[in-house]
Amino acid sequence: MEITQAADEIGVNNASFRVHHFALQASAPMPLLCAIAATTKIIEVGTGGIDMR
Repeated sequence: MEITQAADEIGVNNASFRVHHFALQASAPMPLLCAIAATTKIIEVGTGGIDMR
């Protein structure tokens, strides 16, 4: 959160997070993305999938 808030202040416009569905710490990124979107002004948030094929 602190990193994205600082990035927002210097004009970064995108923050994308990888999603690895079998890693418990990163398996549900939506709460983090919502918190970032609520506390920044210009950053667009998104996910990046890891295709396991």
